[in-house]
Amino acid sequence: MPTPVGPVPPDPDDPDTWDWGEFAGERNRRKPLWQLVLVGIVVMGLVLLLVVNVL
Repeated sequence: MPTPVGPVPPDPDDPDTWDWGEFAGERNRRKPLWQLVLVGIVVMGLVLLLVVNVL
């Protein structure tokens, strides 16, 4: 099918043209504070259990 003369309009399904936001590269690396606190509590609980079982 022949294309019209001039630039082709952008394809809306092309991920390169989507607006990914300002922090697109950091989206998967940034964790909310409550998740970090929860992981810290679980780790400290496991360390406490280990220390109690060893003594």
